[in-house]
Amino acid sequence: MLKNLNTHRNFLHAIPEIALQEFKTAAYIRSVLKNENIEYHEIGTSTVAFIPGESDSCIAFRADIDALPLTEESNNPFKSTIPGMMHACGHDGHASMLLSFVQEIKKMCSQGTKLKKSLVFVFQAGEEGHGGARFIVADNYYKSKNIEAIFALHVYPEINVGEFAFKSGYVSLQNINLNIKLTGKGCHGAQPHKGIDSILIGAKLVEAYQSIKSRNLPPNEHFLLTIGSFHAGTVRNIIPESIEMLGTIRLENISLIPFIQERMEQINKGFETAFDVKIDMEFQPFYPPVINNHNLFELSLKSTDDSKIYTDIALSGSEDFSFFLQDGTPGLLGLLGIRNEEKGHVCALHNNRFDFDNEALIHGVNFFKNILVQTNSI
Repeated sequence: MLKNLNTHRNFLHAIPEIALQEFKTAAYIRSVLKNENIEYHEIGTSTVAFIPGESDSCIAFRADIDALPLTEESNNPFKSTIPGMMHACGHDGHASMLLSFVQEIKKMCSQGTKLKKSLVFVFQAGEEGHGGARFIVADNYYKSKNIEAIFALHVYPEINVGEFAFKSGYVSLQNINLNIKLTGKGCHGAQPHKGIDSILIGAKLVEAYQSIKSRNLPPNEHFLLTIGSFHAGTVRNIIPESIEMLGTIRLENISLIPFIQERMEQINKGFETAFDVKIDMEFQPFYPPVINNHNLFELSLKSTDDSKIYTDIALSGSEDFSFFLQDGTPGLLGLLGIRNEEKGHVCALHNNRFDFDNEALIHGVNFFKNILVQTNSI
C-alpha cells in the first residue's frame, strides 16, 4: 500500500493544478483506473469510477484533486514543479488515498473477496472556491448510481498522525461570497476637501460590518465576516474615486442569511447617506454547510482500528462536499491527522510550507477499508 501511496502522492504533488484546470491530474488518475481495468466516467476534469457488486446499492467515496495558487517553500524532492501553484490543502493526499484504496479493493477481489454492494469513487475537481461538486451531482451518470452513503476524509494538521476527528451534525460552515465596490470622489491628496475619500470611508465600512457579530447576533451564534481583499488607488498622492473589496462570511445557522444580507444593506445605505458615496454589493451564498449523518458518525467510530478519535472538532471553513448531501444522501466528512512535530509537519492548511508524510495516509486507506465492513459491502 505504501508503495502505491508514495507513487501517487509524489507524482501529484509535483504537478499541482488549480480549480477546474486539473488536466494532468485527471489524466494521471484515469491512467491508474484504466490500468486497473475499472470503469470510469469523465465530467470535465472530475472522474467518477465504478466497481459493480452483487447489489446495485452503492457506497461512495470522494476525494478532491485541485491545488492552490501559492508558491511552495519546501526542500522535498517531489515539490511543486509548477510556478505559483502547490498542493497546500492536501488534495494530492486525498486523491492518493482514494487511488490506493481502489487498488486495495482490486487486490482483495483478486484474492476472493466478494463485493456485496457496488462502489463509487469520486475524484472531484474544483473544490477550492468553484464548487466542482455541483457539476458531479447534476451529471446523469452519477445520478444513475443508487448511492446510499458517501464518505470523505480531509487531512488535518491540528491532530497527530494516526488520529481522527469525526463529528455528528455540522462539521463545516455555510459560506457567502462578498463583492463590494464603494465609489466616492477622487481628488489630489493635498486637497482632500475637494473629494470624497473612498479609502477612509471604506475602512470605516469594514469596521461597521464587524458590529453585526458583536451587536446584532446572540454570542453563541457561529458567525465570521472577513474582508480579505481591499484594493484602492495606484499612487501615494491621489485619493482614488473607488475601492473594491472581496470578503467572505461563514455561518452555521443558515436561517440567518436573509437577516445578515438585510443588515449589511442597511449599513451600506447608512454610509451612502452619511458620506455621499455609492456602494454596490454582491451577496452570494455558495457552499452549504456539511452536516454529517449521525448513523454514519456512529459507524465511523467503529472504523478506525482503535485510533484516538476527537468528536468535538469542526472546520471553521467551508467544504463543497456539502453538495453531495443536498438531495438527502447521508454523508460523512472526517478529518485525518497528519501532524508530526518532530518532522516539522505543523503548518496550517493553505500555508506555503504545508506538508506531511505519505505514511500518514495509510490510516485513511484503512479507514475506508473498514467502512466496507461496517456498511456490509464485503
